[in-house]
Amino acid sequence: MIIFDKAGKRFGNVDAVKDFSLTIEDEEILGLLGPNGAGKSTLMLMMGTVYRPTSGSITVQNLDVVHQPNEVRKMIGISFQDPRVDGILGAFDVLNWHLKMTTTFSKQEREKRVEEVLKTLDLWDARGKRTWLMSGGMKKKVEDAKVLAQRPKIAVFDEPTAFLDVPSRLLVWKMIRGLREEGSTVIVATNMMDEAERLSDRVAIMNLGKLVAVGTTEQLKRTQKGGEVLEVTVSQGPEVTENLLTDFSEVSQVKKVDNKIMVYLNSGRLLLPKIVETLSDLGFKIDSVHLKEVTLEDVFLSYTGQRLE
Repeated sequence: MIIFDKAGKRFGNVDAVKDFSLTIEDEEILGLLGPNGAGKSTLMLMMGTVYRPTSGSITVQNLDVVHQPNEVRKMIGISFQDPRVDGILGAFDVLNWHLKMTTTFSKQEREKRVEEVLKTLDLWDARGKRTWLMSGGMKKKVEDAKVLAQRPKIAVFDEPTAFLDVPSRLLVWKMIRGLREEGSTVIVATNMMDEAERLSDRVAIMNLGKLVAVGTTEQLKRTQKGGEVLEVTVSQGPEVTENLLTDFSEVSQVKKVDNKIMVYLNSGRLLLPKIVETLSDLGFKIDSVHLKEVTLEDVFLSYTGQRLE
């Protein structure tokens, strides 16, 4: 179990993480969603003892990250957002060296694990290729492979499928699930909505260094009143306020993001013509209208006011 208790990290006058409290259960895959700069990486580096919290506490399997950092490090493996590999070495040597530094495996066991992971990730034929000559996607797979071969008690992946094509993404997801099935607790910090939704048991949403929501995807969707979202694209019109459509009792929330008016509501198909007519009468020039069910992206937008790129 991992417990963040009002954890915070300040750099100068900036709170990168503030009053973050969350319990992550054993053998859980937690998706950590947030826009760039939300504090996801800082949070993970505090848990991994790279950064020291400036407030609150973090415990990993009842070990305090400040007072027992060496013991904590033995349980954690981190795949960083930007691959951290020795460009002179080939993929096989990078992984073998990583296991030598982070585990007590014998030489035979290290080489066996490295071979298994490289073959699964379709990197075996490139095992001797210097990593500085590899594409961004290949480097990313080597970075992920470090943790996949290590199989730590706590596995952390920061943007694990950035630069990867669709087949490679699906493969990495399958291997991450395999880690959990073998007993690892997994944290996946991501900017990709589908990755968080398809891979995670629970999703935690961060914004401006704070935890703003946590739950399963279905639980998070149910936090939004109304089961539908009417997305109205406009090219001109007056200021959008929360009480813009108060005459409609079925409307629970109205937001404006860029050139889109987001209307959270029930009975969307019945109300659509009336809402469009009302907006037109108010002076909005409507370019398009789209009605859909609430998605995780809508939840994220509701809590953060931003879309993930």
